[in-house]
Amino acid sequence: MKKEICLIVSLICTFACTSVLFAQQQPSAHDGKYLEAMHRYITSEKLFGYVCQFSDTTLRGRLAGSEGMAQAVEILKGYYTQWGLQPAGPKGEYIQEYPHPTVEIGQGSTMEILFPLQTGKSKETVWLHKSYPWADGWFAGNYSGSGDITAEVVYAGFGVSAPELGYDDYQGIDVKGKIVLIEGETPNRSRSADSIALWYKHTLHQTKLANAVAHGAAGMLYYWVPGPNALYHPHFIYCNVTEAVVEDIFLGTGRNYKETVNKIYETFKPASFQTGKKARIKMVSTYKPDATGKNILGVVKGSDPQLSNEYVIVSAHLDHLGMIPYHIAGANDNNASSAALLGVAEALSKCEVKPKRSILFLSLDGEEAGLTGSLWYTQHPLIPKERIKAVVNLEQMGAGEALAGIYADHSPHLEAYMLEANNKYIHRRLHTQVSPYLTRPRTDGAVFAKAGYPVLDLRAAGGGYYHHPLDNPDSINPETLRSATQWLYWITILLADEGKSDGL
Repeated sequence: MKKEICLIVSLICTFACTSVLFAQQQPSAHDGKYLEAMHRYITSEKLFGYVCQFSDTTLRGRLAGSEGMAQAVEILKGYYTQWGLQPAGPKGEYIQEYPHPTVEIGQGSTMEILFPLQTGKSKETVWLHKSYPWADGWFAGNYSGSGDITAEVVYAGFGVSAPELGYDDYQGIDVKGKIVLIEGETPNRSRSADSIALWYKHTLHQTKLANAVAHGAAGMLYYWVPGPNALYHPHFIYCNVTEAVVEDIFLGTGRNYKETVNKIYETFKPASFQTGKKARIKMVSTYKPDATGKNILGVVKGSDPQLSNEYVIVSAHLDHLGMIPYHIAGANDNNASSAALLGVAEALSKCEVKPKRSILFLSLDGEEAGLTGSLWYTQHPLIPKERIKAVVNLEQMGAGEALAGIYADHSPHLEAYMLEANNKYIHRRLHTQVSPYLTRPRTDGAVFAKAGYPVLDLRAAGGGYYHHPLDNPDSINPETLRSATQWLYWITILLADEGKSDGL
């Protein structure tokens, strides 16, 4: 009898469990509508079309505050209007405008290195000029003053003066009227929170430029990727250089470049020196102090009477580097992310059902110029922070084969949404990582995290170019972009649909 009872109970449990599992595997009516909208509007062809549109040379690299960026803003705003997104900016408009002085670089900008040669019995010094191809050797300094200088090159390490930390690259060297060659970052390699905080200001590009100016340098060769994240000094001329230029400057000095840098790290002592070379830097620039940045905000209103007053923010920066002095499209950084934002915005705005919470699509300006758009928004929020369920920020969504997501350490619960969306709908290789966002912010997501918002930073992983002319539409993997956008779509829906009307 006991065996028969056990068998009956076992069959009932098996049937019940199977029924629950079967019910979980079946899409709800809403899921069916979401899937229909996803397949109709989030396609490789559409997404790649957006990438190409924003990568066009007529937009001149979309420098924050420039006419090219203003054109890109109008294009994106046009899509928001066409799809019926509600304006969420001040005064019922789509645009949140803010002051953003800018510098535009013109044609005629050049850089070359001069090598000393001694000739004849008199050993007279003759200077041999060597030019370098743009991008392979140099990029214009985005915030350079306008001018033409030729001067001796002094290697000044990381360009850091931190007497409070017992370190100064400028100690014992005279750089007045000369051109300094400096590194990015600092000699500090500790990842402890206290150490990072102490060195933080010295990692900033604007600190390095201001320090070179304060020491009387006439210009700078900056061994770092180009970017408009600095401060304008009208009489200071600089450009970014590549490893090829740095190696040439070290040639014949009796020093090896990589060994020199490693020794600085190991001994924590500067290794600045006169290189015996000269450089000529010519920059043609126009300063525009009255330029403005423009964030674009559109809302798909939620369907729940109470939860629609809460929001999921989907953000991506629209700006790039501008002309330095030639065009860099920024196809993956960050046109692919703007395409993903638009793909989800169209799908949700046209879907027959809407998530419970509202979705704010926030296209940001000025990320490349020092995260100015996200800083402005977090300092001038248009929706109270306590009504934000999460910020889902997008970076470089179009190259490689895998997906990657970072979540703020103060909101670890958000990882589950990335995993569920991928495991249930996308099935791509996925890397997730927690971050305290301690170092210099590199994404708008970091700005939101530091301001106390729950944050996810999403991207594609495993490929692409960074601040380089090869970051063009040819570098985009349309299928990866589609997968990343559909992943974003489901993460957004899961966040927006979770919970009942009695709170988050």
